[in-house]
Amino acid sequence: MEKSIIIIGGGLTGLAAGCYGRMNGYKTSIFEMHKMAGGVCTAWKRKGYTIDGAMNWLGGTKPGTSFFKFWEELGAAPNWKIYNHDLYSVYEDIDGRAFNIYCDADRFEQYLLEIAPEDEAVIKEFTKGIRDFSRFDMPVEKPAELNNWVDKIKAAKMLPMLMLMKKWMKVSVGDFAKRMKNPYLRQTLTSAFGGEQWPMMMIFWMLGLQHNKGAGYVIGGALELVRFLEERYRALGGEIHFKARVEKILVENDQAVGIKLADGTEHRADWVISAADGRTTIFDLLDGKYIDDTIKNRYDNRDIFEPLIYVGLGINRKFDDVPAAIDGLSFPFEKPIIIAGKEQKRMSLLVYNFDPTLSPEGKNVAHVAYGTDYDYWEELYKDPEKYKAEKERIADEVVDRLNRRFPGIAEQVEMRDVATPMTWVRYTGNWRGSYEGWMFSAESFTGSIRKTLPGLDNFYMAGQWVNPGGGMPTAALSGNHTIQLICKRDNKKFITTRS
Repeated sequence: MEKSIIIIGGGLTGLAAGCYGRMNGYKTSIFEMHKMAGGVCTAWKRKGYTIDGAMNWLGGTKPGTSFFKFWEELGAAPNWKIYNHDLYSVYEDIDGRAFNIYCDADRFEQYLLEIAPEDEAVIKEFTKGIRDFSRFDMPVEKPAELNNWVDKIKAAKMLPMLMLMKKWMKVSVGDFAKRMKNPYLRQTLTSAFGGEQWPMMMIFWMLGLQHNKGAGYVIGGALELVRFLEERYRALGGEIHFKARVEKILVENDQAVGIKLADGTEHRADWVISAADGRTTIFDLLDGKYIDDTIKNRYDNRDIFEPLIYVGLGINRKFDDVPAAIDGLSFPFEKPIIIAGKEQKRMSLLVYNFDPTLSPEGKNVAHVAYGTDYDYWEELYKDPEKYKAEKERIADEVVDRLNRRFPGIAEQVEMRDVATPMTWVRYTGNWRGSYEGWMFSAESFTGSIRKTLPGLDNFYMAGQWVNPGGGMPTAALSGNHTIQLICKRDNKKFITTRS
């Protein structure tokens, strides 16, 4: 008789866990609070436009790389169409001068040398870092808990790369840029990469993926990727229940035995996986009964990705004059936009002119996003009229600044939609609206957070709250690794299938 697994959350991690569970002979049932799968990997439609809330690029789109095998096994890679950008971003200064960040390290190096030949040594060190990281392919075959002496030997071979990562994690963009003699390059490079404090390792890693074309964009965006996984899961015989909010995890004799839904119904299984919000799982669904000081301190002293205010626009314009770029076009303006008490003096406009499936023919969907203060929006949300008015004001100001950069665009805007951190909370349940969970750090990179809770058996946590840094490839990895751990406990050989 096949054993059963209940999976809380129908995001990418939940779908991946469901797929791998079915591949290994488990009866799997996913319970998702929303009306559709995807979780934070999502998009929404407005007036014929699709606003993508998740995908700029997807790690693992290059055949032969470690993450590609997950997407292949989960049914995405055999069906997707990938677009690889030439530009990562375009950064304009107040005088309108554009600084291009190219995805190809060789082309970027030549471009930088043309700007600042006096900084040749520093520039070549910079582009060497991109090439070095482009050759790094993470070992993702199994969770760390299952590593044996052979795996440790393999890991030892990666020590030079890990030391390089640790080195560059401690060097900020600002500190690196100070070594440059050219004032324009020094200032622009710092600003274009998000300010002085962003670690160089993250820059090298992101551009390294682009240099080796290991992280392209899936045409159709987040919804298309989710569709592939959901179809794969259903084809494997998995069950998924929508509008099924889990209220409690049922525990007997310190073993997870099932769940209770908000409608009062109970469902039982041999194993329970929570691929839902970490804090909600630990402190609400389990009433905080299975914690220790490490868990408590982590959630008390949060270090999570800043939530977003997200303005989606449907525009009757082709945008042939804006080059396709992963991070879009960043430009300044004189009159700042005030959002949650913070002045915003720049705008990064991402136009999806490389994905015609998201908008009507001859038109384009675009978005503008800013990191914002969660507490401000949580308080404002208590007054629906003020909350709505503030969203409208922000949309007005975004369109106004766009109109100054692109005269006439205000009349071409056919759709506008504003999502706040409360939107993320409402539809995904993510703690404080954080779209990728814990912030990435040197410490978090070298080891994931424990997937079990002290004193609780037959239960695993999966997803961005136990795999710091979050992201879509990590979600697939987390689902795979969790089923491997369950198979180990059940003395089953873990298998995968691509058919």
